[in-house]
Amino acid sequence: MRTPILLTALLCFCFKVYSQSNEEEKQKTQAQAGVQFISNQTYAGRTDSLKLPVLIPEFNLNFPKGFFVNTKAYVNLSGGKTTFDGVSIEPGYALSKNNWNGSLSVIKNFISDSSNLIIAPVNASIEFYLNKETKFITPYIGWEYVFSSEGNDFIAYGGVSRLISFTKEDKKVSVQEEPAISLTAGSQNFYYSFLKSFSSNGNGASRSAGRGRGRGSSGGTGTTTVTQTVETQSKNFSLLSYAVELPLTVSSSKIKWVTTPTLEVPVNVVSGSGAQKSASLFYLTTEILFTF
Repeated sequence: MRTPILLTALLCFCFKVYSQSNEEEKQKTQAQAGVQFISNQTYAGRTDSLKLPVLIPEFNLNFPKGFFVNTKAYVNLSGGKTTFDGVSIEPGYALSKNNWNGSLSVIKNFISDSSNLIIAPVNASIEFYLNKETKFITPYIGWEYVFSSEGNDFIAYGGVSRLISFTKEDKKVSVQEEPAISLTAGSQNFYYSFLKSFSSNGNGASRSAGRGRGRGSSGGTGTTTVTQTVETQSKNFSLLSYAVELPLTVSSSKIKWVTTPTLEVPVNVVSGSGAQKSASLFYLTTEILFTF
């Protein structure tokens, strides 16, 4: 696993940017705590064959000069049960200048082998995001390099959004909506890994029996049979999904609440036992954050 090396490289990069930047007004470190609910967890247009409602408590630290550390816990609510499936930690750096906004971070997941979360196969990822605010629309792009046990993935996405404000800037409470459309493309080795060892249909029996995660299509208990064709298809770079989002944000100086209905259409979904259907996905994400 090269994650420690990549994390070190990222931190060195952030330190270099920090040391070369001009003197700025000192800011206080901000702490945020909150909780997020997703009615059906997806990743790059992929999900389980069953719905995956997830509750995600989170705690974030935003340091001066743009450094941040985000931590999340994952409470799985699928299948009529409540299980704690793991945590993630994300150190990174964010920069805003002249209406450009960007970030670079490393995410390390610590997810149970018995989990059926769609992110369970993702051991770690490097993520980049950039947008440009204009008078009318905000175009944005991003990419993720994903590490999983069945191979690494490069996932890229891009889209446009339009900010609509329903309150004046001097109001204590701000209400905004930002409709967005986006496309996602990439390989899907992570999904191949999910079908082999984590999907509800493939690994549900082993979780119920308490035997843990299987060993893939070559053998092992409670695994999904996945063909060589599926493995080959998963390595190809292709369009994965397109989506429409309607996030509504209500915020004050200390509290932020965001609710986002999303319609996502997966394409080029590989087949296999436990795979999702190639049908549109509608899910709701709602999050509340308190700033200290």
